[in-house]
Amino acid sequence: MTPLAKKILLLFILMLALLTACNPQTGVSPLTSPVQPTATPTTAPLVPKPAPGTAVVTGVMNIEHTDQPMIGVELYLGQHIGATPDTPMYALEPDSAPYAMTDDRGRFVFKDVPPGRYAIVVWNPFNSFLARNPATGVELVLDLKPDQVYDVGTLFEPLP
Repeated sequence: MTPLAKKILLLFILMLALLTACNPQTGVSPLTSPVQPTATPTTAPLVPKPAPGTAVVTGVMNIEHTDQPMIGVELYLGQHIGATPDTPMYALEPDSAPYAMTDDRGRFVFKDVPPGRYAIVVWNPFNSFLARNPATGVELVLDLKPDQVYDVGTLFEPLP
């Protein structure tokens, strides 16, 4: 074998060893996904027990079409002010309305909410809207009773 052939063979073996030693990450492409999985696991927050005479509302808010969590989104509970239970009119006073913010997994908790009829308001200064019931596509209406914990499950909404 000529010295040039030995060098080419050695180079080929070295490249083959390097390629087989690589362990590419499958399923995640930085070109197609702006959200990368985190290496640090987060634990689910404990759902608080409601104060006497109040309720707790919990759930998850994900982005419609991507199923990624909505992070840092402000949520309020708008109180029903319609003349009848079926009238879809809700009032929102940001200074006094029940408030929650989604965490890094899209989870939210409204604590110590007075009993009544409410809708979840996905809020920002430019485009606020009522969260929808995933089963029906219409606004999600909550009839809260005292001393109860309500889990609304996972809600899917467009970015506010």
